[in-house]
Amino acid sequence: MPKLPGVYFFKNKKDETIYIGKAKSLRVRVSSYFRNKNLLPKTASLVSEIYKVDHIITQSEIDAFLLEANLIRKYAPKYNVNWKDGKNYPLIEISIKDKTPIVKIAHQETNPRAIYFGPYPTGSDVASLLRFLRKIFPYASQIHHANQICLRSHLGLCPCPDYKNYSKNLRQLISFLKGEREQVQEKLHKDMLRAAKENKFEEAALIKKRIEQLSYVTTSRTKPWDYQVNPNLTSDRVNESLLDLQRLLGIPRLQRIECFDISNTSGQLATGAQVVFINGQPEKSFYRRYRIKKLGADTDMIKELIARRLKSLTPLPDLFVIDGGKEHITKVSPYQGETFPPVIGLAKRLETIYYRNKIIQLPNNSPALHLVQNLRDEAHRFSRKYHFLLRKKKMLGLK
Repeated sequence: MPKLPGVYFFKNKKDETIYIGKAKSLRVRVSSYFRNKNLLPKTASLVSEIYKVDHIITQSEIDAFLLEANLIRKYAPKYNVNWKDGKNYPLIEISIKDKTPIVKIAHQETNPRAIYFGPYPTGSDVASLLRFLRKIFPYASQIHHANQICLRSHLGLCPCPDYKNYSKNLRQLISFLKGEREQVQEKLHKDMLRAAKENKFEEAALIKKRIEQLSYVTTSRTKPWDYQVNPNLTSDRVNESLLDLQRLLGIPRLQRIECFDISNTSGQLATGAQVVFINGQPEKSFYRRYRIKKLGADTDMIKELIARRLKSLTPLPDLFVIDGGKEHITKVSPYQGETFPPVIGLAKRLETIYYRNKIIQLPNNSPALHLVQNLRDEAHRFSRKYHFLLRKKKMLGLK
């Protein structure tokens, strides 16, 4: 079972699904049921009936969350239902017909002026989902005084007292909950480009932040039931993104891709990261981290990173991806020759791809762009993790 997000099914000897759960890492979560010798009585009873385990890989944790809710509602597995102790599953209620629509958690569909989403497995899961979505689509969770600014408004989480753009945010929130994430991200991307073109850079930066927050948890544009129609959907999507990137760059194959990123604080404690994707999937056993020896501009540190990578006996990949723009690509150009792999850069500002003398601006629903973003985000995460470790050691006076 892979260390990937997804949904798992516990079945009994009659091949009946008795429990459905979600996981950030399927292998870790499922194995925990069988490693723990001190299970609670309810869990021990479940484990005693498990005869078979099936799973569906998803492309994100949110996909796993929404798919789990959909499957529990469809199959009502024995232990999922029994463990609720007669309580109703939580729902998301949005009172769209009110003058100021309210978004909240409910347990019954009793408001005729509202629409509902769910049910979801647990109230804590729904609360976590809404907290995340509120950062991207600020919404009202209660009625406020006409001229009163609440604390959440100061934090950018509530539209009060000026509800000028509230209906727009609400439409995007509803579309997201319906599973229409592709449309939502595409609309945000167009709004960002429009704002940048009109020199409204603060607005463009805010929209870009929303896009990044949305992409952090979910890289998928998939409705929950699509996984039921095609359990191999994730691998199909990966293959699609590889083929799309091959066509875009004219590369004969993309079995191994390496991505590099730099992290530092005002030039201090600079670190570099090398992450590796094999056939479109992360292969963490090949990840490498570096302590930058010569501090300087990001472009110079990237050049050092590539130079040190080239000293390794590991065969070169089919493609190098660098977190950066044209200047970063130019810095590594002296290394490029007949045997050197192609190099592309991904600039954060508008997610622009630089390849040779080309500047490529792909649509937000491009499979090729999704693959390059996944590489960049993973390299950024890995590099920052090492950087923060060094900062912590310095604060504690450790070497």
